[in-house]
Amino acid sequence: MNTLVKLFIVLIFTASIMFMSFAVVIYATHTNWRAHSTKLAADLKTKTDDLSALKKAKADMETALKIELDSAKDRNTGLQEKVAQIGNENKKLTDSVAALRKEQAEQIAAVQAAEETTARLRERYDAASKALLTAQKDWADMASDLTAKIDETHSLALRIATYQSVTLQLAQDYRDAVDVLKKHGLSADPVLYESAPPAGIRGLVTEVRPKGMIELSVGSDSGLTKGHKLDVVRNLDGRSSYVGKVEIIETAPDRSVAKVLPEFRRGTVQKDDEVQYIDINTLTAK
Repeated sequence: MNTLVKLFIVLIFTASIMFMSFAVVIYATHTNWRAHSTKLAADLKTKTDDLSALKKAKADMETALKIELDSAKDRNTGLQEKVAQIGNENKKLTDSVAALRKEQAEQIAAVQAAEETTARLRERYDAASKALLTAQKDWADMASDLTAKIDETHSLALRIATYQSVTLQLAQDYRDAVDVLKKHGLSADPVLYESAPPAGIRGLVTEVRPKGMIELSVGSDSGLTKGHKLDVVRNLDGRSSYVGKVEIIETAPDRSVAKVLPEFRRGTVQKDDEVQYIDINTLTAK
């Protein structure tokens, strides 16, 4: 029973402390409304006095502004009169300047007319002098041209004789070349050799690119040009097999780019395949 009484006493004590705290908090937040009302009344009076002062200052400024506007209006009227006077004087000066300019233009026109007459007379004199000099020069040039034409005629005769001799020699050389080609079983038609690469050219495929493009180890230094066609051969275990034919589309000094011609393909071109020119006429002769 004593323990229950003690517990009840502790609860009462705790509740007392809590209510005391609430009372302190409520007191701390309590507002003195009378003092606040007095302060607001004082502030209102101060603002009212300030407003009255501002209204008075506004009235004074409006009065001063009206006086200044009236004064400015009077000054503007005086300035307009001065502007009108200056405009009249400026018109008189403009008329005077226009008259002077007209007189000056007439004098300039008279001087120009005199200069033009003098220039025409000088041109006639210069033309006559130039015509005389031209006639004298033409006479001298005609005599010189006649001498030069005679010398040129003799020179042309010598050159014609030389060309005839060279033509005969070239004709003989051509006949000898045709005989040599026929002797080796080759055609003498120049069209067959226009697109042929240099004889004995050999190289390797250094790179295989997409879309049938390959790179070769020989280029323009070896005599290759765009349009030349080479044959691709693969040497494997001592045996050679024909792979296809490629056409040169781009050259550099030590390399070239070619495309594989599908119509001649006998296999897939690979890196390290050999490229060379196979002369069909030579093979046929053999």
